[in-house]
Amino acid sequence: MPTTESRWADSQLIGTRVRSVWQWQLIFTFSVVAITLVVGVLNVGLLASPGFLVGIFVIVICSMATLVTPWARIPRHAAFVLPLVDIVAIGFLTLSEPSLGYLWVFPIAWIATYYGSAEIVLAICAVAVMSLADPSHWGFSPDVIVELLIILLALAFLAITVASGARRIRAFRVLARNQARRLAATVDRVQATEQRVNAVFDSISVALARVTPGGEIVSANAAYRALYSLDTQDLRFPVGGAVEYSDYRGRALSPTETTVARAVRGELVENERLWLFDRSGTWRALGLSIRDAAPNSLGQQTVVIELADLTAVAEAQRERPHVTRVVAHELRNPLTVILGHADLLLEGSNLTPGQRDHLDVIESASERMLTLIQGLLSQSTDAAEDHARFDAAALVEASIEAFEPAASASALAIESVVAGPLLVEGDEFRLRQVVDNIMSNAIKYSDRGTLRVAAALDDDGWVAVSIADEGIGMTAEDVERVFTPYFRAQNAQEGSVSGTGLGMGIARDIVEAHGGSIAVESTLGRGTTVTVRLPAADRDEGVES
Repeated sequence: MPTTESRWADSQLIGTRVRSVWQWQLIFTFSVVAITLVVGVLNVGLLASPGFLVGIFVIVICSMATLVTPWARIPRHAAFVLPLVDIVAIGFLTLSEPSLGYLWVFPIAWIATYYGSAEIVLAICAVAVMSLADPSHWGFSPDVIVELLIILLALAFLAITVASGARRIRAFRVLARNQARRLAATVDRVQATEQRVNAVFDSISVALARVTPGGEIVSANAAYRALYSLDTQDLRFPVGGAVEYSDYRGRALSPTETTVARAVRGELVENERLWLFDRSGTWRALGLSIRDAAPNSLGQQTVVIELADLTAVAEAQRERPHVTRVVAHELRNPLTVILGHADLLLEGSNLTPGQRDHLDVIESASERMLTLIQGLLSQSTDAAEDHARFDAAALVEASIEAFEPAASASALAIESVVAGPLLVEGDEFRLRQVVDNIMSNAIKYSDRGTLRVAAALDDDGWVAVSIADEGIGMTAEDVERVFTPYFRAQNAQEGSVSGTGLGMGIARDIVEAHGGSIAVESTLGRGTTVTVRLPAADRDEGVES
């Protein structure tokens, strides 16, 4: 039973055969028409010749029959009639003008291209018969014999040459078709294997990424893409993506300190602790390992970044002092009661020496246990507050440095004027989150122009950080609602720019918790300016003095 592929191949061959019949016959007909027009201009009397008119009539009728015949539904060799009829028609033309015998080249080339040796011999015999149809040739003079031999040998040589070339072309076509079929099967197998490998790769819970010496992530499994919010089709870091930190709520790593940068430098790492603040606002503790890998398909040496999620372990370690403190506190109260009652019993005078000895043992053991509990409590005291004095100018410069690659990728220039130091009292990590969010929005909603960042001490003694872009901007109504949770401007939604509408509200809460303020100014189509004002660390001291 024929397969779908074989039926498709047969239909292609039939379509090719139909087109070839039309092309050969129409080319021949157009050539004859052109010659007829020339003859009509140069020799009008030839148009009145019976042989010429019969030949033209036969060719026209044959061409019309070619166009209306359903060649796809009749046997392949049926089309052989057409070039034979053309040979006969040319024979009639040569009765009036012998030089028109050159037209026999067309049907002979047609037959040699698509048919075998028997058909070629038959066609040449037909040419010989039509050449002898002229009564002037019946005498078989030497000139007639030489002319006939020249015509037949030339046509035979042409037919052999065309047939050989056609056979080679058909062989090449079959070879190319077979190679294309094998190549398609190979590609299908490779794609199926790649899909199976990718499925296994993505099922691994450990985050894995393969990096080239140029810093390009050539492959990453699902766990790695989820950690860094990477797109499946584009493995570059997105604007506003995850940020790596040296410690929990510690210092954000600069672009030269990230895991990818270290892998590019050829550093080999084994189980090093790394902290990641992902796009959803979750802290993740990771175990970082960087190892050499096999070269990629281009022969480039690559390295593998391995990140094991240790968040649960890290949280347990952070909670351990608290649990110890609670348990120790709960144990101390009953021990105090035991010691108190033991002391009361020892103060009595009606105890036997044995009872007093037992009470002494209870009191001594309780005191030792209470001492141990006090030691545990002193080791697990609450950590200091996260608020500390830091340089806001350095924070802004670090954020600019982190977002420069993203700005360059969006064809944005960053102009910064940062007058430091700008000492601020507060949570450096949270305030860095505010600046990063504003920078991310400025890049995300801009496709041209310059991003201007300024940080300085204003006339009122406040630290002012201003970030201005030349992006899509907002309407006045949108500016009034920009801090509303889940609100996104209409033009941002129409532009298909991803976002949740939570960032600005979170930023305002953080700034106000530090005693500062945040303001947004925007014009639709001309850009947005966001200004954050924070009290300087020595401002209160200056007021009090």
